[in-house]
Amino acid sequence: MHSESATRNAHVPARSPESASNGDALTHGPQQGRGRVEQNHDEHQIPVDLPEVGTLGVVLIAVVALALFGGLFLLGWMPHKKQQAEARKEAAEASSAKPIVDVSKPKTTSGAVEIVLPGDVQAYQTTAIYARTNGYLKPLPPGIDIGASVKAGQLIAEISSPEVDAELEQARASLEQANVNVGRATNEYNFNKGTFERYEGLSKTGGVTQQQLDEKRAAFNIATSSLKAAQASVLVAQAAIKRLTELQSFERVTAPFDGVITARNYDAGALISATNTSPGKELFRVDQTDTLRCFVSVPQGSSTDVKPGQDADLLVRNYPGKPFKGSVARTAGAIDPATRTMRVEVDVPNADHRLFPGMYGQIRFKIPRDRPAVVLPTSAFIFNAQGLRVAVVDGHDTVHYRDVTIGRDFGSEAEVTQGVTPDDRVVTNPGEHIAEGVEVTVNAPKGKPDAKSQQASTRQPQHEQQPKQK
Repeated sequence: MHSESATRNAHVPARSPESASNGDALTHGPQQGRGRVEQNHDEHQIPVDLPEVGTLGVVLIAVVALALFGGLFLLGWMPHKKQQAEARKEAAEASSAKPIVDVSKPKTTSGAVEIVLPGDVQAYQTTAIYARTNGYLKPLPPGIDIGASVKAGQLIAEISSPEVDAELEQARASLEQANVNVGRATNEYNFNKGTFERYEGLSKTGGVTQQQLDEKRAAFNIATSSLKAAQASVLVAQAAIKRLTELQSFERVTAPFDGVITARNYDAGALISATNTSPGKELFRVDQTDTLRCFVSVPQGSSTDVKPGQDADLLVRNYPGKPFKGSVARTAGAIDPATRTMRVEVDVPNADHRLFPGMYGQIRFKIPRDRPAVVLPTSAFIFNAQGLRVAVVDGHDTVHYRDVTIGRDFGSEAEVTQGVTPDDRVVTNPGEHIAEGVEVTVNAPKGKPDAKSQQASTRQPQHEQQPKQK
């Protein structure tokens, strides 16, 4: 490095005093603050050291920096402070504002309360008709099929059973034979009876021996027994004829009552067995549909209000808006411990056969009440550690809680038996933030301003109530 600097200095020419003075002039002239360079003969630039900055410059730079920082800080802090002030203001307004609640007065029902319960519609009578004799099914009478109306005792089918017919003829022949035996036994009885009586009279005078009398007595007794046996044979033959006659009568299948054929499971020529009584194997099924039975399970709370003879309506989807009048025929008179309901039968006339057995419907009871019931929406009830309560707003818009007792539950509404009156204003949207004694703002329903808003409107200045004149 020393050799390189020496070589560089060797090529730098010596400056004259004029050039030195000129160089200083250049250094402290308009180019002050910039580095001065000198060129050697090889046109290389040589850097020159910068001048030192004074204390005044440092102070100025620090002041400018602080001012810039302060401006930026104010630009960021002022909006934040404004937001905090607005948030505190809103929080204060929210904490001091009164809760807004919706109120409604309890509804009162009329003297009779309607109860609608699901019901099961069944035929007044339904019978599955099975065969009681073996044989082949003859062609059905004309018009006998599913949906046909039949009368009690009407022939609906015949079964061909030649075995039963033959057995009946045999039984009748046996009866004739038994009658003949009875006649012969009667003759023998009469003859032996007369002979014994004669011998008995002669024995008193010594006309016959005791041995002869005993023989005639034995013959008379045998004749008596033979007559009784013959008479019993007649009874046996008569019973056989009666049994076979009844069995033969089962070849004719008749309707047990007036009704409609709702099932037919065999065609003509089918082999019928009297022992096949499994479900679905009946010949016919006949339902009596002039009157229908509707069975309904009444809850325990209403079981004492439903009594025989009481009117009831049957509602079905097939006929919307058209109730079918009926009456309570009978009740079970006991509560089922499994469901806590009582089974009730309602009879509904069905002379026009518009209703069918097996339908699903609803039974509507009208329960008379001694006094009107109070009904509230279920959203108004509060259930907590204090029990079941509702919030009531008094005349000063102050909330007070009352204990209530619920009667019947209608889903979206429930009956209140104790705790409120029809004149109370009940909060329909109570919450946990509403405490006892809190003043609230009553939210008037749409289109129905509350009393306070109406009073405020009546106190408006006169110039605001009258239209401006042009």
